Amino acid sequence: RRHLAAFAIDLPMRAAPKVLVFGSVNIDVVFHACAKLPSPGETVSCASCSRLNGGKGANQAVACATVCGELGDEDGVDVDFVGCLSVKDDAFVLGALVERGVEVSKCQLESGVETGTACVLVDTQAENCIVVSPGANNCLSAEKFIKAMDSRRDAPEYACALFQLETPFDESVAVAERVRRDKNNPCVTFLNFSPAKPELAGAVLACEHIDCLVVNETEAEMLCYYIEDIEEEDENEDDEEDESSYCARRIAKFSDKFVLLTRGAAGSSLHLPPMPVTGEDVVYYMTEPLTLHLNKGHVVDTVGAGDAFVGAFVSSVARNRLITDAMSIASAAGTLACTEPGARPRAIAAAQSRAASVETLCTSTELSTCTTRELFKRFDR
Repeated sequence: RRHLAAFAIDLPMRAAPKVLVFGSVNIDVVFHACAKLPSPGETVSCASCSRLNGGKGANQAVACATVCGELGDEDGVDVDFVGCLSVKDDAFVLGALVERGVEVSKCQLESGVETGTACVLVDTQAENCIVVSPGANNCLSAEKFIKAMDSRRDAPEYACALFQLETPFDESVAVAERVRRDKNNPCVTFLNFSPAKPELAGAVLACEHIDCLVVNETEAEMLCYYIEDIEEEDENEDDEEDESSYCARRIAKFSDKFVLLTRGAAGSSLHLPPMPVTGEDVVYYMTEPLTLHLNKGHVVDTVGAGDAFVGAFVSSVARNRLITDAMSIASAAGTLACTEPGARPRAIAAAQSRAASVETLCTSTELSTCTTRELFKRFDR
């Protein structure tokens, strides 16, 4: 059995902010250019087959590290990824993460379970069907992580922590509660509500250990449906407000959380909870986020865009960038991810330099010059 220390990164001595990504890791088996997608009982052939690394947690950890540049850059962050996988896959899975600048020594290895696996069939028209076996992702343990953290005198203090729903939600909540204990150096916690699970809507909205929800339009509508089942329609609805923005605003108000809404080529917006004193609703809008003057010929693959956006935003919060800069960098990363195939594009390393091309708009003059951590601290209950 290979010891996880074999994958430790030789980090330089510097006080870089730390990001924790606690989540899923998968192996994707992709069948390319299938003659057609099979019907029940049918066998089809394909042009080629690939075994690739994936999982939303691991992909977002790579995005956090990549957008900041290589570890060791003065503008970077240290990214700790905690996932669970089969011991037999450690070299393939963890080696790929280390190569992208992610620390993996806190990962959990299991001998009696398979690594999470996705079987992806893609036909000649780029249509696909996917079957996922969560495998070891269901074994990811908050208790193991917290016990190891509490046993160290030099336990890391995380600036941000990021979670998804490809691993058990209760485990993520336990870790979020632990990393937010330090009131002198509060950790900002993010939950990407993906893959969307309607049965968890109530628990997610009520969770007091999550500061910011990250949702796309479909996920926002799903959470809003839950709210509308128990609360009357918002009387302050703006006739000019589109459906997804309305949903995000209601989620922020109902849950008392930040809501980061991604809308593909239509942009993204950060919806704030009501101001602690005035109750005023504030929204950051992105007016030109996922275009950056790319024409259709430059768009190769959109599969990595969402995770790139999330990772870039979280790393910007860890570095305490201006909130408008964080939104711009995240949008640039999401765009650049579309220019390269695969779930872990390297092109997003240029996101900071391309961010100047992204236009931002804030509806509050007072908050337009806030740094990210200052903004989150203002709303800390």
